[in-house]
Amino acid sequence: MTEWCPDLSASSAPRYAAIADAIEEDIRTGRLSPGDRLPAQRQLAARLGLDFTTVARGYTEARRRGAISSMVGSGTFVTGPDSVLGGGVATRDAKRLSPPDFSMNLPPEVSDPGLIARMKEGLVALSADLIPLLRYQTISEKDPDRQAAARWLAGVGLKPDPEDILFAPGAQAALAGILATLCEPGDRIACEAVTYPGIRSICGQLRLELCGLPSDEEGIDPEAFRKACLDGRLKAFYLNPTLHNPTTRTLSEQRRRDLATVAQRHGVPILEDDPYGQLSRKQVPSIAALAPDITWYIGSLSKSVGAGLRLAHVLAPDRSAAWQFARSQRTSSVMISPLTTALATRWIEDGTARALLRHIRSESAARQELAARYLKSQKFEADPDGFHIWLALPKGWSRPAFVSQMRNQAVGVVESDAFTIAGKADESVRLCLGGPHDRAQIDSAFRVISEALASTPDKTSTYF
Repeated sequence: MTEWCPDLSASSAPRYAAIADAIEEDIRTGRLSPGDRLPAQRQLAARLGLDFTTVARGYTEARRRGAISSMVGSGTFVTGPDSVLGGGVATRDAKRLSPPDFSMNLPPEVSDPGLIARMKEGLVALSADLIPLLRYQTISEKDPDRQAAARWLAGVGLKPDPEDILFAPGAQAALAGILATLCEPGDRIACEAVTYPGIRSICGQLRLELCGLPSDEEGIDPEAFRKACLDGRLKAFYLNPTLHNPTTRTLSEQRRRDLATVAQRHGVPILEDDPYGQLSRKQVPSIAALAPDITWYIGSLSKSVGAGLRLAHVLAPDRSAAWQFARSQRTSSVMISPLTTALATRWIEDGTARALLRHIRSESAARQELAARYLKSQKFEADPDGFHIWLALPKGWSRPAFVSQMRNQAVGVVESDAFTIAGKADESVRLCLGGPHDRAQIDSAFRVISEALASTPDKTSTYF
């Protein structure tokens, strides 16, 4: 029913909400039936005399309620009366129908029934050892968990002895534990001027000073790093060298070597935060492989398998440093979760983890391609192996205006201020393409984003 056009004159609700209300009402009365195709958003906007973003927000609200669904390249369709109850409450899968939130950098979730069944098999298999897995325990030098971790780290070109691998309940906990062993309050940590905001939170909690260094397309300027080392206060150097969050850049091997050389000359430990290393198909050696004597390597499963697997693999520069870190982890966390570790080990051993990694890579590439079609006239940075985008806002848009506009459209983004350590924040935002939403939701959201970017803030109001 592409001719559908609601009468909104009697509604006192905001126009976007009135559109969603009208869809629900027409489903109840039978004017709209399951499978009916609704008009294209631009077409309906012209009929109603509204701007495109208002209609787009109305469709987004109707999807959130479970009244409609969208298919990339096919259009928007009525889902059926069983999904709409009194009060606009949806009984369908509410998580998949919720508006896309591009503010959290999560990997795309699995929808393939075969892969989901395979994941469940791993959980069922653990039930045989459920009671032992609920006990306090430690990981011995010859434990299968270490053997599995060594096999997983081979995916980024590392070949550690299994007994040298340390564990932490996530990369954030690992970073906090490492800095707690290296630093005292007031010490200085170097990092990119635009960097992962989690390191800022850790340093704030530990009362450490972050020193943001200038970068180019290759990463941090080695000469700027050398100068920062000269005052003697620098106690560590934080890097996110592969699929950098938020800029998506990957440091070249030569830049990694140059930075490692400076760090070795001045005795500054490197913290190589590598959550995206498994995703990247670029054959670039890790810094830990180039300079193992000064590098702490942190590899996390959260971006390459699933965020709920709070497990990080850590390599220390030497045995003394490893012992200090293990002591710090016992103090703060007692132990890593045996259940989580056992599941990760099983998935690594039976190939499920690699299957998940392949899914995330493939789905990320598809979503990047979809987003790029809408952003083709914009300036942005992206990598097909990753699932976030660093978007430079066009002239006329400020960060607050764009974030506010997207929030009005139920699309969450993160402005550059959250990532900026030194200097003035650029007019840029990070967009994340993973999480529970699917390609249809991404298509719809990026249609809204591209329409907004093609206009100016004063022409894209969603309120009357």
